[in-house]
Order: sequence, then C-alpha cells, then structure tokens
Amino acid sequence: MSFKRMMVLGLAVLMVAGLASSVAAAEELSKFTAFGEYKKQPPYKIGFAFHGGGISWDIQCVTGFKHVAEKQYGHLIDKLFITEAQFKVDKQIADIEDLMAKGIDGLVISTVSPTALIPTLDKLHDKGLPVAVVLAQYDGKKYGALRMTDGTAFGRVGAEWLVEQLKKKKGEPKGNLLVLRGVPGAGADVARWDRGAKVVFDKYPGIKVVGEGAGKWAYDEGKRVASSLLAAHKDVDGIWSCGGQMSLAAAEVLVEMGLPLIPITGEDYNGFFKFWVNHKKDGFSSVAPTFPSWIATRGLSALIDLLQGETVERTVWFDPPTIDDQTVEKFLVPDLPDTLWVSTSLPKEVLKKMYGQ
Repeated sequence: MSFKRMMVLGLAVLMVAGLASSVAAAEELSKFTAFGEYKKQPPYKIGFAFHGGGISWDIQCVTGFKHVAEKQYGHLIDKLFITEAQFKVDKQIADIEDLMAKGIDGLVISTVSPTALIPTLDKLHDKGLPVAVVLAQYDGKKYGALRMTDGTAFGRVGAEWLVEQLKKKKGEPKGNLLVLRGVPGAGADVARWDRGAKVVFDKYPGIKVVGEGAGKWAYDEGKRVASSLLAAHKDVDGIWSCGGQMSLAAAEVLVEMGLPLIPITGEDYNGFFKFWVNHKKDGFSSVAPTFPSWIATRGLSALIDLLQGETVERTVWFDPPTIDDQTVEKFLVPDLPDTLWVSTSLPKEVLKKMYGQ
C-alpha cells in the first residue's frame, strides 16, 4: 500500500463548512476573508503554538509541519518558532506572549482548551494578527482561518460502532463499557468524549460506563489505566478509547490477563493496526476514525495565503476518515514501527529517517 493512498484517505473526505453544530462557532464572521486584509511583504516570521508535546502523534505532527514549512514555503518564511504547551493553558498563553515578543507575522495554533484561549485569540484578532486555528476543538468566533478535524464525529463514529457490537452480542443496546479518556478538558478529549461518544451512550439506558480513566493518549499511561480498570471490571462488553496508543495498550492487557478480545475502538496507529490484523483470526474487531496530523499544515497554508493577501475560506472542517475490519490491511504499514500514525502526508523517506531506519 502506497503512502499516496494514505494521503488520499484523508484528502478524499474533505468537508467544507457543512457541519452545522461545528460551524456555529464562526457564524459571526464572514465566510471569506477580505482581499488583502492581512497582506504583508515576505519573508515572514511564523509561530506555531502546539497544544501538546512528547507523544508520538505530536512528534509526527510537528515534524510534518516543519517539513512543509521548509519544502513548500521556505522561500517565504524567514524564521519558524514552535512551542509545545504540554496540555497546559497557562503555558500556552505564555508561549503566545513569547511568540508575539519575537515579532511574529502570523500564528498557527492548536488550542489546549476549546474555551480558555478565546480571550487571548480574540485580542490577537482585534490587533490584526492573522491567526490560523488547527486540529483541536475550538469554540471561539474570531480568527483568520480554521482548519480542523471534527472531533465530535470521531467520538460518535466509535460509539455508534460499539452500540452495534452490543446489539449483535445481546440483541439490544445494553452492556458494560470501559472508557479510556485522553486528557480531560483538552480540546480533543472534550470533542471526542463529552460531545461525541458520551452523547451516543447516554441515549441507551442499558449501556453502563462502569469504569473510566485518563490514559493521556500515551501507550504507557494507557496500559497502566487499562490494567487497573480491567482488573476491577473483568466482565465488560467493550472499550471506547480516545486514542490509538491507548487502544493498543488495552488490547494487549486483554491478552496478558487472558480475557476475551472484546471490541475496542481504535485510531490510525500502526501498532494497533498490527495487533488488529494479527488477531482478526481470534475474533478481534475494531473501527478506527482518524485524526490526520497533516491538518496542521493546512492551517499553515491558509496563513501563508492570508499574508500573501489572498482571500481564503475562513472555516474548513475535515470529517475523520474511518478504517474498519474490511480496510485495515490496506492501511497497515508492516515495514515501519508501531509508533507511525498512518494518515500522514510525510514522504516515506522522511518517515524512515524520523524512525531511524
């Protein structure tokens, strides 16, 4: 399977401003920015205020951002500053202040929280700084561009799939579930769980969440939390997971504890795909909505267009591409490590270098 196919997976499902609930946050803005509104002569100083830092998805996202900045926009960008907030609102606000002190001409930001950064970004917008908001859920109304995956749909897709698995097993939507959260309060967690999956499960009185823990989107922490939850609740019917590393961790805990391979929702994490494919013969089943890291680079592209004086569509949402039992083999990359996130725009030679191959 080619990496071109993997990129097409994400690009083919681009959905522009069609999600009423998601786009509601931008109703007070014009659909398009004005011609020349943010025009400035290059070269540019660009800031990228990233919400997390350290886990493999974050590393791949930032690496992809740097790659596009250099290869596609190197002739326009003089300096690129990247900060990592480690999911801390106060740190991200301080990061933005530091970037402003460096004299940036535009900002790309994936916000730590859907709401906590609104006053800060409103001030930047009112000052005339072009801001492109990317990746995580954001409820603010003022920005130059927004390029984002619908995290609510991510959570809903997995939850609806689990409901169907319960129906197949028990003839009706009932059963006990475990939930692996990311970082509660973080934008992606709020969208995927609070606004997505939980809303689905709450419709069915027979479905009970008997255990919940925060795996912080990491394999090690996910395994610790999954081990604790499964030790306390061995007789559960499924696991809803907020991220792929935690999905792999939970699946491995089932095997290690000798428990049945119950349905677990996943994500496009190569290690999880390897487990999934290897254990399909044992009856393991999953579904994997994806969170493409290349969406951050779409924000960079929009920001550069704004600085070049172009008119851009202000709000663009990307529906999460979904991989299931019938398609997982097509997207598994057996010759790259578990830590690869499959929905990527990085060339394979860059990924090999990144993973030390």
